[in-house]
Amino acid sequence: MKKINFFATLFITVFALGVVNVSAKEIPVTDEATFRDALNSAVTGDTVVLNNSITLSKKDNAPGVTDKEITIDGKDFTITGWRDEAGSLSADQSIITAGANGIVHLKNVTLTNAQKYGVHAYNGGYVSLEDVTINNCRYGGILLNAGTIEVISLNLGFNGQNPDGQGGILNNGIEVSTSVKLTDPNAIPSIIMNGTINSTEKDNVIYFASDANDNTTGFIVENTDTTTDKILVNGTTAVITDANNEIKYESNELKEGTVFEGEDYTPNIEVTDPVEPETPTDEVKNEENPETSDGIALFLGLTIVGFAGVALTYRRLHN
Repeated sequence: MKKINFFATLFITVFALGVVNVSAKEIPVTDEATFRDALNSAVTGDTVVLNNSITLSKKDNAPGVTDKEITIDGKDFTITGWRDEAGSLSADQSIITAGANGIVHLKNVTLTNAQKYGVHAYNGGYVSLEDVTINNCRYGGILLNAGTIEVISLNLGFNGQNPDGQGGILNNGIEVSTSVKLTDPNAIPSIIMNGTINSTEKDNVIYFASDANDNTTGFIVENTDTTTDKILVNGTTAVITDANNEIKYESNELKEGTVFEGEDYTPNIEVTDPVEPETPTDEVKNEENPETSDGIALFLGLTIVGFAGVALTYRRLHN
């Protein structure tokens, strides 16, 4: 089975980008304008730090990250996206986007109200998620569009709504997809589990896309040795299990022909202590011994006859 050694891939990517930034710096963010400028100006090794919650009014203020590796530390603040219900739903209208050769370490932040997704990793882009909460995003929480996410600690609320109104409102936590617009044949969506996933919703915490724009041919999951929750192959679905191997969430079915690579799910086998059969006990019956009974009767009979004989003899002697 093909396995990803993601950390080796990261090293190669970092080396190829010439990532030895001895002057790595923190870039403070106070509003949407400084957030936009920070994402554009940051170079590999820099950390973008929120000093308070911010609200974005348009896509231009949430530029994507490509060809560099940065950290975004939300400091437990919130980034609120934008909604333009009558506007165009063009590509990449997500709050945090990592594209080709883009690596984003996202932590300590809540993402909400995105026009499309809270996080978008596409065409080989990578996003790690540590203490990240995503809710109320219009299309879904995360779009894994032939990119990679590493889940360290992720909390999902309700995300997703069918934009055409077909089928009503559906939860969409992590959407696994490969757009027909992507030209890299080696671009395959993948997840590295390195911690926990929790969701307020039970359905579609992982959702496999199957629309006309999807061209997914494979999906890869790797569970680290130290992860608490795991994503496992369960036939044509993916299950998320907890530390006790109990299923927390189950995906919809992968479309036919898609290769799902990962560990197989094996249900727990309930082991019960063997029950020892009860040892039958013989009933004690108080039965009279027929021989003993007959002896007693004979003794009584002889005794009576003896007394009768004595009495008769006495009478004769005194008559």
